[in-house]
Order: sequence, then C-alpha cells, then structure tokens
Amino acid sequence: LTLVSQSQDVAQLAKAAPGGAGDFLDRSGGDWRVAEREVAGGAELVGWLEAQTPGAGADWAITPKGNRKKRLLISDMDSTIIGQECLDELADFAGLKAEVSAIPERAMRGELDFAGALTQRVAMLKGLTLGALEACHRERVRLNPGARELVATMKALRATSSGSRMT
Repeated sequence: LTLVSQSQDVAQLAKAAPGGAGDFLDRSGGDWRVAEREVAGGAELVGWLEAQTPGAGADWAITPKGNRKKRLLISDMDSTIIGQECLDELADFAGLKAEVSAIPERAMRGELDFAGALTQRVAMLKGLTLGALEACHRERVRLNPGARELVATMKALRATSSGSRMT
C-alpha cells in the first residue's frame, strides 16, 4: 500500500490500515508525504481506503510486493529536476524578477488560479530575445544532484515518456 499526500502526514493512515504487516516506510521528500506498508489487501482494505483517504487529502495505490520497478515518473521540472525556477530566472534577464516572482504568491493566496498565474508570468516575458533564453540556460540552469541517474534508471527500465523527452 502506498499513500501519498501533499498536505497531510500519511504515516498515521499507513499505521492504521487494516491488514497491515510490520512497520511502514516513510518515503517522504520535498513537499510530498509518502508512506508504504505491506498489507493483506481485499475488499475490507479498499473500503477503508475509500472512506479514510478523501478526508485526509491522500491518494493511494495497492501494488504487488514483487517487481516494483517503476516505469512512470511524473515530476515538475523546476526545483525538482533542475534547481531553479526558470520563469524567475528568465524574468531576471528581462529586469522583471520581482514582479514575475510575486505572481505565484498571489495565486497561493487564491487571488489567481494556476492557469492565470502562468499566463500572466509568461506574457510579461514577451519579447525576451533568443540570446537571453540561451544565456539563461547556459549560465543558470543546473540539474539537481541525481537527476541524470534518475533519467538513466527510468530509461533502463524502459519507461515511456509523454509530453516531453527523457534525455
């Protein structure tokens, strides 16, 4: 059983799951809380999960114990695969870093939705030259430690990609 939440600690759910065997594993990182536990699945467990997880703001998956090699990676690029927020760095090249960086704060306060915030930030960068884009990439964008190994591992496991290339 894998439990995932961005807003809640899922350790208590993992501990309370019916049919659980042994301790849970805390695989939390960054903003995400992740707990895994070996369970004896079945209708009782699924019913319990369907009742408990919505209120806890958690998602869940039951996967086989063996052959747990991952073949799907879903990740945000900025500050996850690379150590920067690209739009903020590009805004710095345009002399608008403070203004562009303030927009996500407005979205977090509920003043803008995600799509509106992104559209507004990108619109402010209109007219930025290709040279500035290239310089930003060359001078500022750096892979986070382990990013190359992660992509190489996913490729070795024959993971497929959708929407962007795994390079």
